[in-house]
Amino acid sequence: MPSRKQDKAGPDALQFLKQEHETVRRMFEEFEKAGDDRRFELAPEICQALTVHAAIEEEIFYPRVGEAIAAEDLMLEAEIEHDTVQQLIECIQEGEIDETRLTAVIKVLREYVDHHVNEEQRRMFPRVKRTELDLMALGAELQARKQELETELGNAMTDESPADVDEIETDYEIAGQSRGGMAARGPSGDDD
Repeated sequence: MPSRKQDKAGPDALQFLKQEHETVRRMFEEFEKAGDDRRFELAPEICQALTVHAAIEEEIFYPRVGEAIAAEDLMLEAEIEHDTVQQLIECIQEGEIDETRLTAVIKVLREYVDHHVNEEQRRMFPRVKRTELDLMALGAELQARKQELETELGNAMTDESPADVDEIETDYEIAGQSRGGMAARGPSGDDD
């Protein structure tokens, strides 16, 4: 049972990332059960969640973990898996995509994400637990950065200024989540 100090401080880094993994798993399950219209609403939500998650891992978690566990092969695998996931996200965001193709890409995306999550939780997280990393502080940092990215991304989605959108994409490498991506379009591909 977590102590009161943990309750106030929030989850440690590994708990936080496991919660994130579970959220994305539920999103994939909802997508599988949804009808066509709802699938076109869920796809950009899944892409955004994965993009933000990858950003916080790449910016904060992986650099710290890489130094602490000295497992270059494990870190390189995680990086390559993130690259593959990003390619699938870009495929979804490129514009008009029919329901059949969307469903197929999301299915493959889920398979990659499931594999990646399994590798992190089974191989990386146990090694991280044995380090001297302050997992509570790291968890708080991950959570704060996630909130920053979601706020910035949300602002980019509603702001009509291309300069602001370009700045978000450059700073956070969230390509395709703005004006030209599927998230800014309805199911027909028309701007809302």
